[in-house]
Parts: sequence; structure tokens; C-alpha cells
Amino acid sequence: MSVGDALATATRRLRAASDTPRLDAEVLLAHVTGRDRSWLLAHPEAPLDAGEAFDAVLERRATGEPVAYIRGFKDWHSLRIRTDARALIPRPETELLADAAIAEIAARLTRDDAAVSAWDVATGSGAVALAIALRFRQALALGRLTLVASDVSPDALELAAENLADHGVQGLVGLACADLLEPAGGSLPRPDVVTANLPYVSSVEVDERHGSLGFEPRIALDGGPDGLSLLRPLLASLPEKAAQGATVLLEIGAGQASIVGELAPAGASVTVVPDLAGLDRVIRVTLQEAVARWD
Repeated sequence: MSVGDALATATRRLRAASDTPRLDAEVLLAHVTGRDRSWLLAHPEAPLDAGEAFDAVLERRATGEPVAYIRGFKDWHSLRIRTDARALIPRPETELLADAAIAEIAARLTRDDAAVSAWDVATGSGAVALAIALRFRQALALGRLTLVASDVSPDALELAAENLADHGVQGLVGLACADLLEPAGGSLPRPDVVTANLPYVSSVEVDERHGSLGFEPRIALDGGPDGLSLLRPLLASLPEKAAQGATVLLEIGAGQASIVGELAPAGASVTVVPDLAGLDRVIRVTLQEAVARWD
């Protein structure tokens, strides 16, 4: 069978399981052959010498298994993130969360000489923490910035540790098995900047298990009846657990912006950052600074 014939057959085979069958076929064929997609498209007449391997990955994709799990990685934010069933697959929209965090940390580092503490809650694969660590490698090494990546799942933390090690920043990020911000102000410092991509899919949607939702860990997806079961306690804990004047950046689902804004602590400023599709995607909550009292 030629490359062109294999791609045509694979595309037909994947139509029932994927919204992008042709793309999936090209990506998976590139994966098993070690060729890039441009080469495959330029050489449709080339004989396929990896038919069995291609058939095996197509069978996995036909059952709905995500391409990122089949390949074992996801290209995200110009980084190669190791992926498997221990954690959620990094989404393109989460790049917006990482960019917002990087901008906030940079602003704080340049504002004065004070050290900055940042915390990536529900780090999952560690993608956001990794993007931050690579951008601020020197600040972390010098102690100007401390960065904690936490998750309630030990399996996810193990994957995060592997991704940090793959990119040579494992010694610059603290890993903590923690429920939201529970150790903050105790065994860990109160954060000046918090990022969180908490589960925000409703339980009903998770139960339906469409597409990749049937393969990704439920703990990373299920946000309860309205998708806000974890966002509520996180926001409620901010006055006690976060530093005064802290900025909290939260990825949210469609239609959740107004409700999340109402849950913000009293006196906090709230802004919404839309994604490229114009959907509300990141909520920025900034807590009040302490007000000096003169007796």
C-alpha cells in the first residue's frame, strides 16, 4: 500500500471517531514512520513499510483514544509535553493562562526588588508551571521567584516531575501533593500569583464521555453539577491563603465568567480575558492590598 492509499483508507476509518479524521491520519502516520507530515503529503506514491504499526495506532484512535495519548506527547506553547492517562492533555486555550501568568510575574519582578511567590494549582502534566519556569529560569535560580506546582493526584505530580526534568528545570520548581491552597501560609508561603486550570466540566458532560473525555482522568475533568465545585472553595480560601494584593488567574468554561466573578472575595477586582475565539477563557482576580491605619 502506498502512503496516499493508506491515508485515504485511514481517513475513512476514523470518520466515526474524530472530527478531524484526515489530520489525525496524517499525524499518526508521521508518528509511526518517523517522517513529517509535509514529506508524507509530498510523496503519496511512496510505499508504506509500517502498515502493521499504523493499523495498531488507528485501532486505538478509532476507539476514541486521544492522539496525544497514542503519541505520548502534545506540542503546546512551543514545548513538547509528555502526555498519558495520568493527567489532562494540555489544551491550546490553556496557553492563554500561561501567557497571562508570565505577564503578571514579569510585571511584579520589574516593579520592585521584592521576591515573588507563584503557585500553579492543579498542575496536571505541569505544562503551565513548565512554561513559567523556562521563562523565569534566572529569577528562580536567584531566589527572586519561587514557584510551586501542586496537585491532589500523586500520579499527575509524577508526570509533572517528568516534564520538568525533560526540560532541565526540575530543581527550580517545588512539587506539592495538596488540595487547592491548603498548605499555603503553613508549610508553604502565601502566593502572590496563583494560576489554576481546575476541572470546570459539569458531571453530566463527563458522564457522557464524548471523545477524549472517555480516556482522560475524571478527577481532572469533573467540576461537579455546574462545573464550579472546585472553583468555589479556591476563591473562598483566597483571603486566608493568598498574599495581600495577590493576583489569581483561573481558566474557566463557556458561560462561567459572571458566576465566577460573583464568587470573588469582597473588594477584589475582576477582569476577563477572552481567547482567540472571543470566548471568556481566563478570569483575573486581584485581591485588595492592605490599607495602612494611622492611629
